[in-house]
Amino acid sequence: MGFMIEHWDFSTPMATQETTTAEHIQPNHWYHCERLHPDIRSWLEDNHVPRATVDHLLADESRPSFHPLDDDNFMLILRGINMNENASPEDMLSIRILYFQGALISTRKIPSRAIMEIRQALAEHKGPKSLASLLNQIIEGLNGKIDLYLDTIEETLNEFDVNDESTYNHIAAQKALISIKRFIRPQQYAIRDLIESESELVTSRPHQYRFAHNNITRINETIEFYLGEVALFQDEIKHNRDEKTNKNSYLFTLVATIFLPTSFLTGLLGINIGGMPGVESSMAFTWFCIALIVIFGLEWLLFKRLGFTNKTDDE
Repeated sequence: MGFMIEHWDFSTPMATQETTTAEHIQPNHWYHCERLHPDIRSWLEDNHVPRATVDHLLADESRPSFHPLDDDNFMLILRGINMNENASPEDMLSIRILYFQGALISTRKIPSRAIMEIRQALAEHKGPKSLASLLNQIIEGLNGKIDLYLDTIEETLNEFDVNDESTYNHIAAQKALISIKRFIRPQQYAIRDLIESESELVTSRPHQYRFAHNNITRINETIEFYLGEVALFQDEIKHNRDEKTNKNSYLFTLVATIFLPTSFLTGLLGINIGGMPGVESSMAFTWFCIALIVIFGLEWLLFKRLGFTNKTDDE
């Protein structure tokens, strides 16, 4: 069966790997499958999985959620960080899990590093010993990868400089956090609903599942904190820009005010009506320049006395 990636039997104290050609679902077995394979739908339906459940399990788009079914069966949809090569981590991969007739069926479209590590641990006889432990490790594995990615976000935040007016890194970090938050918030509720369902998988390891829920809650709080940090940096940058703009505007206004009376005088003397004043005197231009300098000086003293020049120095 080309859709079955791995098959493990947890009915013994040490999990054993089984053939990937299993036609029938057996209790205490884990079937990890390729979600897009054309044969998986018929295999699920042949094993009496309700069609509506199959449709939801194999849907193209899904959000993290918990769906209780009859007879202690349930479906759990989770999201994880895409840590594959050339992948964007915030384009989160989906892991759909169906607990049906005592068996655990997981499906994926994109390989998950968390699942791969569990499979490797099982191959080395270091993995989970039961389906309850397996499901808990899947949840915690996804939590751990999200934590690792948030560490890189934290490093980016620590490199932020409010004096750097480039907002590219700020916006990129903000978009990544918002993309993750979109799925991680409902994932917290999905895990909470799983715990409250009191499924036999959860009741056999209640403390471990509550610890996993505490971790996803902490992750959500961390995302909220980082989003607040990004917003604070953006506000500080905007404040610095506004201060710089206001300072420049004030300086231009001050210069224009100083030159306003002198511009008026030079314009007035330049009016050629009834002859230009001072043309017949060789000292007229000199006296006029001295008058302008005196006016400049008086204006500067006046502005300094009023505190206008001190304001530009303080800024």
